Amino acid sequence: MHDSDDAATQRYLELIRSVHDEWTSLEEQGDHSVQLSATALSTIKESVRADVRHGAQVQMPPTAAGPYTLSELALRTLVRRAVDSVPGVIALRTTVEHEPGENGLRTRGTPARIRCRISAPATSSDLLQLADDVRAAVTSACRDQVGLDSTVVDIHIEDIHEH
Repeated sequence: MHDSDDAATQRYLELIRSVHDEWTSLEEQGDHSVQLSATALSTIKESVRADVRHGAQVQMPPTAAGPYTLSELALRTLVRRAVDSVPGVIALRTTVEHEPGENGLRTRGTPARIRCRISAPATSSDLLQLADDVRAAVTSACRDQVGLDSTVVDIHIEDIHEH
């Protein structure tokens, strides 16, 4: 029985090789039956562009439903909205430092530190209080919306603007 299994395996491998060779030949000849359609190619390109725009996945603290990730874009959007919710403040740039990731190159670890660069209104009389208000807004949004309780939030007032 062992010899017949080996012969069947060899026939199977030869069939796979012949299909591969035929596919390659048709592809080289420009046969449309083995080419990606314009729609499929467009869908693949758009998927790659969206993946790049959204950034890597960020590990979040597990919920009762289990572990989950969030895109870098979603996390930055959450932080930007929190910064912009403080009257007169404009979010300029947000960077995030992550704990080491566990799931490969496209997954970042849980956020450890969030740095927000902001523009403060020229009418602000207490910049330290303003920075504390922004920090509280970001900390609250991160805790309430995605369960980040221990992330450090740094605020850097980079610019002053007139209304």
